[in-house]
This record gives sequence, structure tokens and C-alpha cells, in this order.
Amino acid sequence: ADRGDLRQGAELYRRASENRQRTGDLRGLAADQNNLGLIAEQLGDIPGARRAYEAALAANRAAGRPAPAATNLENLGNVASSTGDYATASQLYREALSIYRELGDQLDAASVLHNLGLLSLQRGDYPNAVTTLLEAASIYRRLGPPAEEIAVRRSLANARAAAGDLQGARTELQRAERIAGADVSAGLALARGDLALQFNRLSEAERQFARAKYLAERTGDGETRTAAQQGLGTVLLTREDYAAALPALALSLQAQQTAGDRRGAALTRLLIGYGRQESGDTAGARRVLAQALDTLRQLGDAGAEAATLGAIADLETRAGRPLTAESLYQRGLARLGTKPAPAIAWQLHAGLARALRSRGALADAARELRASTAEIERVAQGLPAEERRATFLADKWDVYVELALVERARGETQAAFEASEQLRARQFLDVLARGRIAGDTGADPTDREQDLRRRIDELTRQIETGTDSGSALRGPALQAAATAREALAQAQDEYGELLLELRESNPAYAALIRAETAPLRDVMTALTREEALLEYLVGDSTTIVFIVTRDSVAALDLNVSRATLYALIDFARGTLASKSEAARSAWRAPMRRLFQHLIAPVQATGMLVGKRRLLIAPHVELHYLPFAALLEPGADARPLIERFVLEYVPSGSVWLRLRARATPEHRAGVLGLAPRAAALPGSRAEVLAIGRIYGDRARVLVGPTASERAFRSLAADQDIIHLATYGVLNKHNPLFSFVELGAGGGEDGRLEVHEVFGLSFRPRLLVLSACQTGVGAGTVADVPAGDDWVGLVQGFLFAGASNVLATLWPVEDRTTAQFMARFYTELSAGRSEADALAEVQRAALRDPRTGHPFYWAGFSLVRGW
Repeated sequence: ADRGDLRQGAELYRRASENRQRTGDLRGLAADQNNLGLIAEQLGDIPGARRAYEAALAANRAAGRPAPAATNLENLGNVASSTGDYATASQLYREALSIYRELGDQLDAASVLHNLGLLSLQRGDYPNAVTTLLEAASIYRRLGPPAEEIAVRRSLANARAAAGDLQGARTELQRAERIAGADVSAGLALARGDLALQFNRLSEAERQFARAKYLAERTGDGETRTAAQQGLGTVLLTREDYAAALPALALSLQAQQTAGDRRGAALTRLLIGYGRQESGDTAGARRVLAQALDTLRQLGDAGAEAATLGAIADLETRAGRPLTAESLYQRGLARLGTKPAPAIAWQLHAGLARALRSRGALADAARELRASTAEIERVAQGLPAEERRATFLADKWDVYVELALVERARGETQAAFEASEQLRARQFLDVLARGRIAGDTGADPTDREQDLRRRIDELTRQIETGTDSGSALRGPALQAAATAREALAQAQDEYGELLLELRESNPAYAALIRAETAPLRDVMTALTREEALLEYLVGDSTTIVFIVTRDSVAALDLNVSRATLYALIDFARGTLASKSEAARSAWRAPMRRLFQHLIAPVQATGMLVGKRRLLIAPHVELHYLPFAALLEPGADARPLIERFVLEYVPSGSVWLRLRARATPEHRAGVLGLAPRAAALPGSRAEVLAIGRIYGDRARVLVGPTASERAFRSLAADQDIIHLATYGVLNKHNPLFSFVELGAGGGEDGRLEVHEVFGLSFRPRLLVLSACQTGVGAGTVADVPAGDDWVGLVQGFLFAGASNVLATLWPVEDRTTAQFMARFYTELSAGRSEADALAEVQRAALRDPRTGHPFYWAGFSLVRGW
């Protein structure tokens, strides 16, 4: 048997058993039968394994040997668990546990506790799973062996994640990885992938699942290999690549069926059901979901059974049978009972709300949507790092949109606005509430941090070497080998993760309470008579705009989907960000349509009459739309900037929070930096013009003197800070987007987003006169749209800037210098930042040489107070 000849080994054990039975050797008979059971399990002969273990148990009991009898009971429990007979398995495990405890055998007791924890996990009893597994982990931590503690920590991570404690799951995996050291197993990589999937970090999940599959293939671990294959299929499913996801999941299903893994096969069928449903194969989805439901009901897996009922209910909703769907959603919720399973519960509540709304039961729908958001928030509130909450919420915002729509339909405009703020404002409010700690790890740099920082510097220099394109745009064209780019991205991911881990481990940071959104009445009171706030909330099916003035508020359903907006904005940006002849007029059509979608319904309410200033709170792709260039319909179509002064705010609540900060004392200082004057001659002219306009008040640094070190030492005392340089958008990881300053003095010259969050200064205005500095995250930037607050603008607002002027696309060097010179002329004459910008944009619009929006529409002012 040890050499792999299982059938020959089984035959020899059978003969030995017969001889021992004849001689009355109960001890030897029990050992032989137990070995026969182990071999039968490996051969997939479950009935044979059960018979052998039962024979061994009878022999050990007859011989008065409790410890081996407990082993037989545990093995019988494993057999019962593998066949889905969870009740019998639980009884057998508990009998074995009782014997081990009576004998004082803690290690074997820990083994049974691990199995009992896994059993609770499979049955959907996550709290009991956590309690049981913690007891097992405690024993292994004291007595070893380390490999067993690692295995239990992995199981604990799964149980905590299923119960909604994602931060606790991360902590368990970190403990397991510290024990494992460099010897990361396939199982740990698999657990990392599962957790990354829960956080919507799909690239990380894909990387970990691929790693788990590779390691499992090397060690012959078929079960982990199949689970990793299932994980890869789930990533594809989440990316909506159904053509690739369904074959990948079919491979997992085939392997699970071959191995006799009924639960695993049922869960894969559930995933396949989702895929078939979304790809239009309704009949196929029904068949496979019915199979999954039948198996899961037999196994008693409450959580997975509830999820399957929800998937079938989704089909009924789409088929126009809301009452049938309601019944199925309610059955799913009843199956969960009071045990926490937020990842399933929020979807069931949301599905039930959709069914209720479809037949006009709005009050009941609102109640279910609030229950859904409560489940989502319960998980999100357990994550101390805002970045993790943002990615966790990235695929869930449609629930908040639905809630806002339902509340609006009920005439509850204030409740609708609160739903918008709850989703949009919470992340950034939490960042503000945490003060300096948000940018401070609370610890001295670790060796790992320094190593990663050096690696990032080395790879960045390697990529940037020789990449001066000669372009007049203020953004270097990074042409690097794919391997170098991939290595840099991975190092940045690791560094960002390390910063989060250090921050999360800081007790002062974790202890801070969350900030709350502002009441609508407070937002209204803060607006002047000539101002209106337009706060947009974009969902998959439609978009809502809240129109807030000092005297009134309204919520409009714009009846435009996110997909439509994305297509229009993507096309518009492609034409607006180009000064080519072909783009001269192509931008007009999409900008007219976007005006009709986003502004015309607002004007039709009459609420903008008498207003001259619009505060715009964009959402997802709208962050990358220059509202200033939206065109009114008609022959004399005027851009929106001709009628209104435009300012952007993160949200109503964030704007109030920023305004509530103490007004900085008047400072005379104006600091202008142009570190790349040789490559960008316009930037030299730009800061020199600032020097001429402000005279003694200005300090201008050009070339190597415009260093990151100089910025850090001088910025705290300035009223205005102007950075005329390269800007680099990191689409893979927005925390590493940066503006380029001079290196030296221990600084690398790249002022990155994660560093900006750690600054502390109070300029009235900070200008980022570089490429794409106003672009932080969202679909256009290829990172989760829940990360609305991750970017240079938001970083500088958090650090203390009252207003930030940034750009939405690569800007041209020479004309930007002229634009900025006119802007500061207006500003020095006493105009506000927003009025000065509007005046310069209107002047550029009227000049035939700069009338195309490429030259003026990409500049946007984000207002803090």
C-alpha cells in the first residue's frame, strides 16, 4: 500500500484480518481493519471503508481500547461527512471528542475539533464553526505541530469570511503565513485567493488561484487543484466572461464528480447556474440549479441552499413571476435563520425588494433594501482600512441606487439622498475622521518596507530610462518591457498591502469610530442663494440626480444606464483629449447627448433659475466627464461653462466636513515648482509668470531645486502651491499615481498618492498642472469604481488643501502655461478660484486658437470650502 499498490495492500490486510480473527487477536484485527478502511477511502469505496472502520471499532471496544476506538469513530465521522450525512458525522465526532478529553489527549481532541468546525462550516453554522476552530487552534498553538495550526487557521479564515468578518479572516491568514514562513502551501494560496475574491480584488484572486493550482499539481493534491480551478472559473464569472467561465467551471465539476465530492459539485453547479443565467441560457440554468438545490438540501448546507434558492428566484423575477420569486427569496432567508451569512443575506434581501417593487409594494421593498444595506454595512464596518471597504463595496452600490429610487418613488426625498450619501460619502468621511493616522503606519519602516521601496525605485528607474518621448504633453510615455511593468505592479501591490497591514495593526487607528453622513437640511443651509448642488448616483439600470438648493430639494430619475453613460463618456473623452483635426467637431454630438441626459432634466424643474454656481458631485464614470463642455441643444449651442461657474465636490457630506475644518490663517506665500523645465519649457514660463504676478510673495523653484524635499520643507507655510510637472496615472494601482518632483536628499522625487495622504498642510489652493492629475479611480482608470476617493485630488484635500485644481487628460505644455498665467492674473485681482477658472475657460473658448475643449475643459476645480 505504501508503494501505491492499494489493491494488493488491501488483499494482504484482508488475509491478515482473517488470521487474527481466528486467533482472537483483537488488537491486530482492529489495526488491520482500520488500514483497510483507509485504503478503501483512497480507492473511493465508501461503503467498504465504513464496514472496515465499524469492524475496527467493534474490535477495539471488545478489547477495551478507548483511544484506538476514538480514532475509528473519527474515521467513521469523516466517511459520514464525505457522503453528506452531517448529523451522523456530528454524533461520531462528538463521541470521539468525549473519549479524547476523558483520556487527556489534547492533540487528538484538536483534530476532532477541526473536523467539527469544518462540519459546522459546511452546514452554514458559521459562529459555531469559528468557536470550535478557535479551540483547536489554541491547542495546536501550544502543543504543535505547526502544520496543523496552519490548516486550522485556513479553516478559520473561511469561517470568519462566511460570517462576514473579512478583517478577522485576513488576520487568520496572516497568522498562518507567519507560521509557514517562506513555505507557502497550495492551501494557503487558495485561501488567499478566496479572500481576495471577497474583496473584489480580482487580479490578486486570479494570481493566488493560479499559484494554488500550480503548487497543488506539484504535490499531487487533487482536492486543492480542483478548488483552485473552481476559483479561476469564479474570477472569470465575476468579470462577466461567461464564454470562458463556463468551460473552466465544467472542468471543476467533472473532477468533483469523479472524486465523489457532492458538496463541491453542488457549489460548482450553483456557479454554473449563475453563468448560464447571465449568458441567456435560462433552461440550462434552471436544470443545473435544481440539481444543486436537491444536493444541498440533502447535505443540510443552509447557506449554499439559501444562495441557490436566491438564484432560482432571480430566474423567476426575470420571467415576470414576482410572487413566485418572493416565495423563494423568503424561503432562502428563512433557511438562513438568525445565523450570520451577510454575503448571501444581502443578495436575498435585495432580490426580494426587486420582486416587491415590481408589483408596487414600495414600503416593503424599502424595508428589504435597508436590510440588504445593513448586511453590507455590517461587513464593511469591520474593515478598518478604507481601501478595503471601497473595493468590498465596488460591486454592491446598485443596492443603494435601488433604495434611493424606491424612497424617491415613495416621496421620501430625504431618505433617498441619505442612501446616496451612505454609499458615496462614507469612505472619504472615514478617511477624514481618522486624521493624520490615515497616512501614518504608526511604526518605523520595516526591513520588508525598505526592501519593497528600493525594488519599486529600481524598477521605476528601469522603466523610465530613455523614455523621453519628446512630446509636449505633461506625462512621460512609459515604454517598458511587459515583464518590468508586471514586476513593478506586483511590487506596488505588495507595498500597498504592507502599508494597509501596518495601519490596521496600529491600535490608535483601529480604535477610531466612523464618521456619519450629514443630514440633508445641513447641506441645504450651507448653500448660498446663487448655488445649487447636483449630486449624481449612477446604477446599472438608471441614474439619479439630487438637486439641492437652499430652499428646496428634488430627486430625478434620469432614465440613463451606467453602460450608456460609460459609452458616451469614453467616446467623448477620446475626442476631447485630442486637438487633432478629426476631433475638431466629433466631440459635439456626445456632449450634446450627455447634456440632454444629465442637465436638461434638471433645468426643466426650474430649480436652476437664478443660480450662477453649480456644485457637482459626480459618481463613477462621471468623475471623468468635463461638465464645463456639456453642450446645450440648438443652433447656438453654448457649453455649460458659459452659463454657470462650476465646482466639484466629493459629496454633500464630504463638502460639509471639509468646510468645517478651521479656516487657515491668511498666508502670503505662493510656491511654484517646475522640476522638469528642460523637457517642459512651458512649465518654466508658467512658474516664472506666477513669480511676476505675485512678486515678493512668490517663491519659484525651477529644475533640480524644485525637489520633493523642498516641497516637503516649504509647503506648510504657503497660501498657494503650484506644481508644473509630469503627472503619471497608475491605472493598476491608484495609490501609486504621482506628480514628479526633483529627487535627492533621501527622496525619490515621486510624490505618490499614498504619501500625499500623510501630508499635513493648509494651502488655500493647490494646483496640479500636469497630466491626468484629476483622475484617480473608476472604470476609466481600470480599477474598482468604489475607489472614488483614491487619487491625488482626494489626497491633497485630505492633507488640508482647501481647493485643488487638477486635469482630466494629458495637457499641452505651452498652452497650459498661457492658461495658468491668465488664471493667476484673475486670481490675484481678487476673484475666487472658481470664478477665475471660469473666466479663463470662457476666454479660451472665445479664442479661435484655443476654442477646442482640449485646451480648457480638462481643468477642474474641486472645492473643499
